[in-house]
Amino acid sequence: MKSQYIKLLKKQISKLEEDTFDLEAWKTSAITVLHRIFGETDPRAKQIENLKIDYSSWALRDSNSKYKPVETAKLKGKEVLNTAIEEIEIFGAPENHAAEVLGNDFAKKLQEMSESERKKYFDGMKKGELVKLLMKLTS
Repeated sequence: MKSQYIKLLKKQISKLEEDTFDLEAWKTSAITVLHRIFGETDPRAKQIENLKIDYSSWALRDSNSKYKPVETAKLKGKEVLNTAIEEIEIFGAPENHAAEVLGNDFAKKLQEMSESERKKYFDGMKKGELVKLLMKLTS
């Protein structure tokens, strides 16, 4: 699983160099990948979400400036994903997301979630994760 996660993140990095690069489209796919690997609360997804191309910068108005807004956004995105790869290489693949909530307080966490949050949580799980979850709940 570790190598598959790394491959997925590297694919996102390679998309930064495509001629048809679109920041908003890339952000959507990168966030989806980060959520899949690290869970919905991963701070890297928020960092990617906050990337923007700032054309109103004073640096843009200076004709001698080397500021390139698109390249800056790409570089930040690349760094965020590279740190995710390094984390996986050093610490290994994250546990499945079902394990994040299983425990003594599982029922309490489910009750605190709204119906749409529960649906979103369970929709994102793989079949194997759902089976493990159900097995733990029925044992």
